[in-house]
Amino acid sequence: VCVCVCVCVCVCVCVCISADGEVTSKPMVIENQIENKIAFIRQHAIRVRIHALLVDRYLQTYYDKLGWFSDPYEVFQDIVNDPDKYYIFKSILAKTNVSKFDLPDKEAYQDFFGVNPVSGFKQLSYHCSWSAGCLLENIERAITHTLPALLSGAASPPPPPLPGTCEGPGCEETPKNRWRRQ
Repeated sequence: VCVCVCVCVCVCVCVCISADGEVTSKPMVIENQIENKIAFIRQHAIRVRIHALLVDRYLQTYYDKLGWFSDPYEVFQDIVNDPDKYYIFKSILAKTNVSKFDLPDKEAYQDFFGVNPVSGFKQLSYHCSWSAGCLLENIERAITHTLPALLSGAASPPPPPLPGTCEGPGCEETPKNRWRRQ
């Protein structure tokens, strides 16, 4: 039987009584769950960022290759069927914090654009506003700053030093100035 008491969303303590009457406390289980959720959200944000960059690159290539008398459907089908010809994935790999292991398959975007027409998307530059900034910048800020700060805040503090030992910044010897008269 376990009883959990939560002070707020991040601080919960579970006390469990086993069948033989032993009482145990499980605060670490909940801390690990929170850390795992934050890590999962960060991974999902990375996938969303890469997807947004890829769709934006497909759109940019489409608008660059679309001429006055060309068929829009044929132009886009050519781009989707042969993205290597237009360096779609290589240009995304050249961006910061993008790994080749994070990139989805080319076939996934053939399926994606088969279901979602190109006319339903706007380029990322159109999603910028003066008050909220750009969506891609917000995602990147969350990936690089906000979520890691949450993760470090969710980590448990280090145990206090044992009595009689001195650890930490307050215990260090202060350096003496050997050039100063005493």
